[in-house]
Amino acid sequence: MRLFHHAPASILFFIIGFSVAVPAHEFSGPQGSVRVDWAAEHVRNVYSSGYGDSFGMEAAVKLGFPVRTTVEGYDCVEGSYLLFDIDDRFAFDIDETVELEVLIDRRASSGLRVSYDRNARAEPMFEVSFDAGSSDLVRQRIRLDRARFANRGEAHTDLMLAAISAYFPGIPDHDHRIVLCDLKIHRSNETQQPAEFGRLRLAVTDSSGQPVPARAGLYAQNGRQPLPSRDALPIKNYDDVNRQLFLRATHVSATPWPHSNRHVFYTDGHYSATIPVGTYTLVLSKGPEFRVHQQDVVVSPGTETVVAARLQRWSSMPASGWYSGDDHVHIKRHRSDNAPVMAIMQAEDIHLTNVLQMGNPASPYFEQYAMGLAGRYVASGHSLVPGVEDPRTALRGHTISLNIDEVIRDKDSYLLYDRVFARYRAQGGMSGYAHVAGDWFNVGRGLALDVPLGVVDFIEVLQDGELDTTHWYDILDLGFNVAPSAGSDFPYLNQPGAERVYVQVDGEFTADAWFDGLKAGKSFVTNGPMLELSANGAGIGATIDAEPGDTIEITAYGGLNPDHETLDRLELIVHGEVIASASNENDSEALLIRHTLTVEHGVWLALRATGRTQALAHSAPIFIVTDERGFRNDEKTPEIVSKMLARLAEYESLQVDIGSELEVWEVGEALDAMLGSQRESILTSVERAREVYQGLLDDVAAWH
Repeated sequence: MRLFHHAPASILFFIIGFSVAVPAHEFSGPQGSVRVDWAAEHVRNVYSSGYGDSFGMEAAVKLGFPVRTTVEGYDCVEGSYLLFDIDDRFAFDIDETVELEVLIDRRASSGLRVSYDRNARAEPMFEVSFDAGSSDLVRQRIRLDRARFANRGEAHTDLMLAAISAYFPGIPDHDHRIVLCDLKIHRSNETQQPAEFGRLRLAVTDSSGQPVPARAGLYAQNGRQPLPSRDALPIKNYDDVNRQLFLRATHVSATPWPHSNRHVFYTDGHYSATIPVGTYTLVLSKGPEFRVHQQDVVVSPGTETVVAARLQRWSSMPASGWYSGDDHVHIKRHRSDNAPVMAIMQAEDIHLTNVLQMGNPASPYFEQYAMGLAGRYVASGHSLVPGVEDPRTALRGHTISLNIDEVIRDKDSYLLYDRVFARYRAQGGMSGYAHVAGDWFNVGRGLALDVPLGVVDFIEVLQDGELDTTHWYDILDLGFNVAPSAGSDFPYLNQPGAERVYVQVDGEFTADAWFDGLKAGKSFVTNGPMLELSANGAGIGATIDAEPGDTIEITAYGGLNPDHETLDRLELIVHGEVIASASNENDSEALLIRHTLTVEHGVWLALRATGRTQALAHSAPIFIVTDERGFRNDEKTPEIVSKMLARLAEYESLQVDIGSELEVWEVGEALDAMLGSQRESILTSVERAREVYQGLLDDVAAWH
């Protein structure tokens, strides 16, 4: 990966839309980070980026990077959002009230958003409206409670100011830029420096006494977590390397965590640190199959406190042949990164992690040192396997290809997803669509074209705490077998393994066996609940041949670790409709459904589970076939085909919408050129897809 990319002025001109020439910026990494040439007292550096992600605030530059400007004689900076690295000599690892004094041009925006490195809270975002006054330049004070300023933000910054509509994925309007003309930082100097320290030594083991990696939180009575020592595992977060991570609580749903401070770190099983004396709450977790461990720890002055924590299983899915995977993790990886990355994945109990290079029409990011077998890393029954999220556009969706031998980045066929998928399949890989949960980046348009062409193996139906089956149910009802998958999209959305896919493996667990199981549809997606489903003794992914009038005996089970959440409901789904369900009346850990289904024609059936707050799970189907129609839903097919044809019609007038692209700062010129040269080939594929849909309609008409 090139560390610095020079964005052509033509791209920035297109993005910003100014009527004058715009100077190019140097930017680096997948976030498009830039250093801003503007200074303030007690600020060491000022940064911005194309996509910002700090202290729970996510912001997107869609009207250009920050620029310096002069307002009423003041040297000001204008931008969508700004990151401030507070000079450590002025404030570092504090715990006190801090006041910001800002001088803002109110003509540019009506307010701003603030987030910062805070004690005891990971995402302390809030909005500020500017005070009324007679002057266009307003000087305003902003209170920051329990500021910490320990360099835990993007590019190791401490404070983030953003325009109101710059919050991702906000639409640019008059509130997309702020003009900051002065920034002063006033400390209260209330921080109490610890007078005494003690030593903590932690050993984490499994039930057999073997050391195991785990996710950890260590919290003082005031909620403050001591900064992790160098024993904590390094976490590659975008282009930064940290030893602390926070569990998001500002997205669709929040990963369960028993403490209000959602900052965590990872240990390989052995951890030691010198910390202030006092009583701490220790929290340890290891994915949804292990009980969450909590205990109080007292650290005394001048002594070593030894804590031996043994993690207990709640369930063991591998014992019945099911192994967890995350299909969507972005970490730039060299060989030297394998051991710490693997330890983090083991701490989250992910057996197979797909570590994805990510690309767009202009650049690749999160590169892997090798693809194929040379890029795999296997340790203690866990695997890191390289893959790719590419092609990736908002024109027709983001794609993922797994278990591939080499990355295909062909500018002449970049938008011809079906051809790219076919080439990956020739390598022995499998391809599908990301972000189907959430329906992001026009993924429905991409699915409408590529599913009937037979090149889509899987789709992400669970992500970022959201289970969205709309597209998937339509695909299944048309008679196409596409497996469900799930992934965290770390670091963009969630911590590794927050959403995962379990795959049934025949025999010994290997990466190849896991991919074979996913391709065969022996999978269920979950952020907590565990599922079992059988029909006449056949399991998830099976096809059962039957005659009209036959009865199918169905057994369905759902369980949920009580340390994470309480299971609420279990539902048996046939052709997208609930035909049987079980509700949790007694706060039990598991629910069971036994149901007899009489079949008159082919169907697909699956299992869905929900918790009382955020837990979600869904199985891949079992298919029951009575004739050559397979499991198609003839009743719904005409309506679904109509939707698919409407999406295909969009390709005839397809245009680049640069504001919909995530890396808006660099993709415009390359994407415009690709669409211009590949439009006719795309339309040829569209005609092939239309023929498939027409064939479905003709076949339905012939049967009825």
